[in-house]
Amino acid sequence: MGGSQSTEIPGGGTEGYHVLRVQEGSPGHRAGLEAFFDFIVAIGNTRLNQDNENLKDLLKANIEKPCKMLVFSSKTQSVREVSITPSNHWGGQGLLGVSIRFCSFEGANENVWHVLDVQLNSPASAASLKSDSDYIIGADSVLHESEDLFTLIESHEGKPLKLYVYNIDADNCREITITPNGAWGGEGR
Repeated sequence: MGGSQSTEIPGGGTEGYHVLRVQEGSPGHRAGLEAFFDFIVAIGNTRLNQDNENLKDLLKANIEKPCKMLVFSSKTQSVREVSITPSNHWGGQGLLGVSIRFCSFEGANENVWHVLDVQLNSPASAASLKSDSDYIIGADSVLHESEDLFTLIESHEGKPLKLYVYNIDADNCREITITPNGAWGGEGR
């Protein structure tokens, strides 16, 4: 499992592989990778600051061998070192069992929406959103600006929309599906 001490990002920069999903029981899960908050920034002494084949090549070179990985957490604003063992034999997809996307972690916490009020029988209630303790942290598409979430909701009127939600009380992330509906009988969609 990973330690929690803060470390400088080797070579600087603000890019890395954003961990979007971690499969249960996977090497990524066992290493303590946290979906949506973690960014893989280095393996061994190699800084992963470009979207190229370096990550795949390093993982393939270390199949079934523990390797050092540096991970930036946008939640704690720190870098930690974890030991991870890429594997083909853990029972799921991929060598790490994670879904990733290369992007910048600069401002990763800026476009987060606090769920303040969930009205009974609303689309938010049907999607199990929780007042006060839930935060919408992402969607299948990238949300760069505050208006992006509202535009996305409007474009999904009557259609299922997958959102990623962090709950501060449980300190975990979950995926929800909400179907915006302006005619549900109350305020909002």
